[in-house]
Amino acid sequence: MKTSLGLRGLFVLFSLTWTCAGDWSAVKVRCSYFWFYAKIKPTLFQNLYMNPDEAFLGDDCPVTYISPDGHYEFFYYSNKCGIITKTFQESLLLQTKVKYISSNSRDAAEMPLSCVFTKQASMYRLSNETESGDGETSSADMEVAYIMQSQ
Repeated sequence: MKTSLGLRGLFVLFSLTWTCAGDWSAVKVRCSYFWFYAKIKPTLFQNLYMNPDEAFLGDDCPVTYISPDGHYEFFYYSNKCGIITKTFQESLLLQTKVKYISSNSRDAAEMPLSCVFTKQASMYRLSNETESGDGETSSADMEVAYIMQSQ
């Protein structure tokens, strides 16, 4: 019961965040047990253009790729960059933020990002992950990383 109330509250929060963002295509987030992927427009924050060296994910993790369409991509292990993982009965919630830190002024901005990953459904997964006994990622996850970074 508490879990469903908590998830409803998160839905309301996410709805407000998207309403404030105004542009549904400004942010794309995907996640799995092992990966967190975010693709953002350089104009994510209104009246502000971010250069790639001014955009960060979580704890100051830089842009990993600039796509041909000019979007900035972040692709990191879900245990890096200060990404917070919360476990619920049937799902995982990954939380982090995108930060803008100006390189030539004191301007800064942040936007929270979240991704829900259901343990049973593969709808939000990037791949069918398997984990080896030593806690390392499988070759399937490495393939996903390569594919996502080459897009």
